[in-house]
Amino acid sequence: MGGDPRRRPGGAARGRRPLPAGRRRRGGRLVPAPRRRGGWPVRPPAADAAPPRLIYRVRRVAGAPIVAARAWLRGGARLERIPGQAVVCGRLLAEGSRRRDYRRIARQAEDRGMAVESFGSYESIGASIDALAGDWQLALDWLAELVLEPAFPAGRFTWMRRQVAAELDSLLDQGDLRTAYGFAEQLYHPHPYGRPLHGTADDLARLTAEDCPAFHARALAHGLVVVVTGEIDEEAVGRRIEALFADLEPAQRAVPLPAVPAPAGRSPARRRVDLPAGDQAHFYAGHLTIPRNHPDRPALDLLAVALGAGGGLGGRLSTLIREQQGLAYSVDVATAAGAGLDPGRLVVYAATDAEHLERLEALVGDELRRLVEDGLSEAEIEEARSYLLGSHPFRRETARQWADRLADAVFYDLPDAGGRWCLERWQRLDRRAVDDAARLWIKPGELRLTTGLPAGTPGAPPSRREAPG
Repeated sequence: MGGDPRRRPGGAARGRRPLPAGRRRRGGRLVPAPRRRGGWPVRPPAADAAPPRLIYRVRRVAGAPIVAARAWLRGGARLERIPGQAVVCGRLLAEGSRRRDYRRIARQAEDRGMAVESFGSYESIGASIDALAGDWQLALDWLAELVLEPAFPAGRFTWMRRQVAAELDSLLDQGDLRTAYGFAEQLYHPHPYGRPLHGTADDLARLTAEDCPAFHARALAHGLVVVVTGEIDEEAVGRRIEALFADLEPAQRAVPLPAVPAPAGRSPARRRVDLPAGDQAHFYAGHLTIPRNHPDRPALDLLAVALGAGGGLGGRLSTLIREQQGLAYSVDVATAAGAGLDPGRLVVYAATDAEHLERLEALVGDELRRLVEDGLSEAEIEEARSYLLGSHPFRRETARQWADRLADAVFYDLPDAGGRWCLERWQRLDRRAVDDAARLWIKPGELRLTTGLPAGTPGAPPSRREAPG
């Protein structure tokens, strides 16, 4: 259900005369439509476009009497002048407005049985409210209050900054995450994806409460996505959204997101990250692949499951590494991990012993080369397809799940939040299409490897406690 809800695949906008083939409207003119591949428009990344300042979608979801409201402001870490601004300022949206302090917000939310949260990520900041369906108007009023009138009180800023710093320390104490940060830097530096969302301890120390209003204003200028789902009257909810966000007329264009440094990565192709003594070894291998809205995403979903991303399924790499060779305690695979406005990454992860790292590297490289050269078998494709089709409905059962999926679809300009497009693609994908995607996006010769090794391991770098990079 992404994009304009009036659009239907292969059809005209509701209430309008069908457009000539290969044409679309821009303002009052007909212009050439973007070339389509497999039903998905081939277009520049959404970051390069200027969307309306306000895009909203509503969807009635039958079931429990719940309403789920989401508001996402574009930008996130892409707008930071100091790393860590997005997570600190985003989380502060629910910590006080110009009308109410955080205590009053928390007390009134508890009285109503509402869940009120806010967040900051690499590409957005925002707020969410889950409430009883009868409180939908109040939920929307509060949502608008949080994202349009945040106060960023100095006391809560100090508390939040301290909390984020403690969280960063905790994350860096986990060997797999510390190694993952090093791997992200190796692939993405100097792009924002290449650094921890929390920044560093020094970055956080530089932040001030006065930074947050300016950061919020920049994010708001780049546009806002509002989504409401649940047991609702769609027309009434739409009218209320338009009234609450009247200053952000849909006809107004948002400021395009600023360019960020391209992900060049760091050399050499192999990197080691020092871990505390007593930890196990962590192995990451991969390279960049595709952004969130790329038309080859369904094929890469299927490849990921076939390689080992399918929950209870084995998959080629997990079966080979863990079950047959006994080289790892756990194995995970993704083909577009972290994909957003910019490319995600192929990731093969294994928790292992240091003595197995060299053998792991050889096995992963050999198996990926075999995949590219020989492709998947029909049986592997059918098993992966069955997993994807079978798990799909469980991700869209509740109003909360629908709200998150719908916001994601609108934000990243995906064909539809209901996933019908992906379902149809998964059903239609044949061996040739999957093999073509593997040859295009799986590049064994371009693998970069990051290994996390406990201090004192032979060949490990000198011990250090700072974050990778």
